[in-house]
Amino acid sequence: MKKYRLILFMLLIGLIDFSCEPKVEVAVETEPVKIQGPQTEEINESDYTKIYYVADNDGSDEEGDGSMEKPWASINYSLSQIATASEDNRIAIFVSEGDYSKSTIRMIEYVDLYGGFSEKSWQRDIDKNVSVLSGDRKRRIVIAANHSILDGFMLTGGVVRGKGAAIDCKGGSPQISNNTFYRNKTLKPIPWNPRFIHETAHDGGAIYCENDANPIIKNNLFVNNQTENGRGAAIAFSKKCKGKIIDNVFIKNVAGTDDPMRSSDGGAVSIFDWCHTTIKGNIILGNRSESNNDGGGVFLALWSSAEITNNVFVDNWSGDDAGALFVGGQEHRYDSPLDPLPSKEDFYVSIKENTFLGNSHGGNNSGAMRFTMESRGEFVDNIVAHSNGIYFQRSDVKIVGNTILENFLFKETKEGLNPGHISENIIWGDFIITTEANVINNNIKDGFGGAENLSEPPIFDDDGIEFVAEGVSYHTLKFYTHIYVSDHQFAPGALIGRVVNSGGTWGVVRSNDTHDITLWGDFSREIRFSILPTYRLAK
Repeated sequence: MKKYRLILFMLLIGLIDFSCEPKVEVAVETEPVKIQGPQTEEINESDYTKIYYVADNDGSDEEGDGSMEKPWASINYSLSQIATASEDNRIAIFVSEGDYSKSTIRMIEYVDLYGGFSEKSWQRDIDKNVSVLSGDRKRRIVIAANHSILDGFMLTGGVVRGKGAAIDCKGGSPQISNNTFYRNKTLKPIPWNPRFIHETAHDGGAIYCENDANPIIKNNLFVNNQTENGRGAAIAFSKKCKGKIIDNVFIKNVAGTDDPMRSSDGGAVSIFDWCHTTIKGNIILGNRSESNNDGGGVFLALWSSAEITNNVFVDNWSGDDAGALFVGGQEHRYDSPLDPLPSKEDFYVSIKENTFLGNSHGGNNSGAMRFTMESRGEFVDNIVAHSNGIYFQRSDVKIVGNTILENFLFKETKEGLNPGHISENIIWGDFIITTEANVINNNIKDGFGGAENLSEPPIFDDDGIEFVAEGVSYHTLKFYTHIYVSDHQFAPGALIGRVVNSGGTWGVVRSNDTHDITLWGDFSREIRFSILPTYRLAK
């Protein structure tokens, strides 16, 4: 009966698709290289002094002993049976496929939870053996703990009138890896009638971290998570967090679905209030900040520093500023004086080697990014195109080596800020600068006087690809589309991370083999595809 109950549950939340629309299934390729998002990783069992087993269908809390032969039935019961765990006595719990939607899971230090096991063979495959942790649309799913790992689960239906609907991580340093976060949601505060806009509400539709938390959040998939009124529909950091957000995929997360007071910045990720974070190697696709909020993809503010490196920002949208990325130093503040500018050692934002394509916002000047409010940092070796503008304002910033095929706006300064430095860029749009800056050795569409600036049409590699797919199949549980192309031969792995558009729908290549390609996003109704150029200069 439990097996049938799990199937019914997956039907209700949309994880199994029995539609009658014809789809062509093709063999899934062997992945040639590591990709973003969840994957089944090998577990080194020798790291643990003890391993316990939990099986939804075959286990029993009354008669089991936690062994492979006699597993327990519930995760919380298994945690209650662990008397001691420490750095020298780490314990793992292996969880089979099934539905573990009974109550909030409170993790324990030095106890690691791994999902995705077959309850028959205890072999691990997180795609085939889905271990579901659900909040049943009425509670938080997990409370994290220091020095613990949560790996290989589907977390869905977490709903809380508070912060962190799927995982609450206050002051902890867990590893959260290879999970899928789907349709988790924070509800707005009640009552909610603050005197000023931009006040903090219920942040972290999926994960919320604060108070010196230092998590590693890697290789997860975040889809359709929301805040009614709060920052960071997928992830929110606040109050001096550290941590790393690496190799995740964020698709169609929405902040501020019911927000009259503009408290919902960061459609996918919000980093706020003196945090220091690494955001690296992520795919940030089709996220939104509604209700005149900022940062459709990522929002960074209130003296939070970050290394934002090698991410792909595609088709993100904000109701106010910065469709893809908002960077601000000062807080929006109305009832107290502004802060003095912190030192470079305490506040610096590095944005390097990212791709910004197809992003937009409610205005017309910062679809890719707005860098403002006394921010300090660097914008280096990025690619910006098919977005409605990039905007630097009242900031101390070095802008070096970028390809910006957009309108470029740089305005305002303030006492204590150094002049901007703009060098070695291709800026092929309107170039508007109304404040002091050193503009040296750039290629600018309409020219700019002095200092070896020039205006010569750039010649890029002709590496865009057009093709018609013969087989198209959307994998509902995995949130990617598998396509087969017979008239092209691709080098395995060569297309990973490339941006795709088909019929106005944007996506990113997840993986490829010789004739098979998987794309993040739903392209089940498309057959004609364009892989956009890399915008590398021809040699």
